[in-house]
Amino acid sequence: MAAKAVFLDRDDTLIEDPGYLNDPARVKLLPGVELAIRSLHQAGYKLVVVTNQSGIARGMLTEQALELIHAEMRRQLAEKGAHLDAIYFCPFHPEGTVEPYAIESDLRKPQPGMILKAAQELELDLSASWMVGDGPRDIEAGQRAGCRTIRVRGRAIPPMPGEEASDEGVQADFTVRNLLDAARVILREQSASRTRPVAPVAARGENLGTTLPADGPATSGPADQVNQKVLMEILAYVRQLARGQMHEEFSFTKLLAGIAQAAAVGTLLSVVVFLLRDRAHSALIATGVAGVFQMMALTLFVMNRSR
Repeated sequence: MAAKAVFLDRDDTLIEDPGYLNDPARVKLLPGVELAIRSLHQAGYKLVVVTNQSGIARGMLTEQALELIHAEMRRQLAEKGAHLDAIYFCPFHPEGTVEPYAIESDLRKPQPGMILKAAQELELDLSASWMVGDGPRDIEAGQRAGCRTIRVRGRAIPPMPGEEASDEGVQADFTVRNLLDAARVILREQSASRTRPVAPVAARGENLGTTLPADGPATSGPADQVNQKVLMEILAYVRQLARGQMHEEFSFTKLLAGIAQAAAVGTLLSVVVFLLRDRAHSALIATGVAGVFQMMALTLFVMNRSR
């Protein structure tokens, strides 16, 4: 029986995208990706990366350097108890400057070549598989291969040259904020398909809050129990992140900055009062004090921002 898979874009889906990444030291996993990968593995999915790497064709890195980058990504995932089943990359680009790679290729997304190649080599059922990525090329490649698709729109990213038009024309089945939310969608859709027929998506490209099916009746199947377990794990992780953000929003430094700012405003008001009463000397002193408070406030705000 063919296996099911979740195909993943790399940059801004698994790791941060600093541009053309050519240094393993700059590899940084996005928050929660290890939990998403572990959860999907527990649900029976293979995790396969499919990534365009035109930097090789442009002479910005070599295949050997790319292997080191992917080794570092695997190492960071392994430290957190997660792993990838395979990584496929396309080094070709028709506008490249390195002769062997300066060609068009059906491996390059939005062509589905990498997905089809992985399906053949890993014996995957594409109709039961998903494609998750942050760009229209990822979604189009997944659709051409016959996969369901999820687009990650965690932050506003300007489209690549030539993608402006396709960005509007290609709509994913779901749109989410990050890979963790994508895993939640996949697990919920898998559970729903076991308990009732899956209704067609009426409006494609809906966000997470409107596309998740309502909770169905509890089931006792082992796969459903696994899904419930990983969903609870994801929920706990999201709550942990939310608590961390709440603590980050309040800090002693920010409190002091607010007090200093209020003191500066209050002192400036006293300057006006002194001037109205013809107490120029007192007004001059108050102006200096207000300046000190304002400098304190600005310094504290900058310190809090840089934490």
